Amino acid sequence: MGFIADVRLGHDELPLVPTMKRQPDVTLRREYESATDGSRVLFVSAFGDGYASLEETLADDPTVSEPTCVATFGHRAIYRLAVETGLAILPDWCAEHGLYVFTVTSDRTGWVARIHLPDRDALAAIRRRYRERGVSFRVDRLHDSSAADDGTYFLTDHQRDLLLMAYEAGYFDIPRRVTQDELAERLEVSDSAVSQQLRRAISTLIAATLENGRPVDDPV
Repeated sequence: MGFIADVRLGHDELPLVPTMKRQPDVTLRREYESATDGSRVLFVSAFGDGYASLEETLADDPTVSEPTCVATFGHRAIYRLAVETGLAILPDWCAEHGLYVFTVTSDRTGWVARIHLPDRDALAAIRRRYRERGVSFRVDRLHDSSAADDGTYFLTDHQRDLLLMAYEAGYFDIPRRVTQDELAERLEVSDSAVSQQLRRAISTLIAATLENGRPVDDPV
């Protein structure tokens, strides 16, 4: 039981928020964080065609230091960073309230976390503790976890709207009735941003579908 929620966390001193504002075409995904010798180390994945220039932006971000690219995979790069801010994306006390994290990704001006909570009291307590630290905490979606077996739930509203618009415009038709450039013009964003957002949405949808289990007659 419990609840699944999409929450937006906003504060200029949260790790990597300055980078998000300077390079909105790059999507960041928090992988994990650890503490060593009193310092905090954050690992993030960067997605998009613009991540080649990301290291320069990271070097100017006051919330992190020592950006190191540890691996690259096509349109994805993984970075290790030292955290230089007192604010945490997911403070240790979140575990005290039974919070479980599915994903944490950037959204231009802050972080979007998909989380599971045991009850509404836990949600209220976590919201209060974030706000006490000056971090905005906005719930975009809240669902009973027992009703969240539809794979499309795992798409954000923006991803769902983007896929719906692309589908209705004929982007997935054979032959295509609209190009990626034309989608970008409608959304008033760059072609690379549309490419990255479509890939992320489709990847999320496929992953959620596969996680629901294979058919019983699947020989694999």
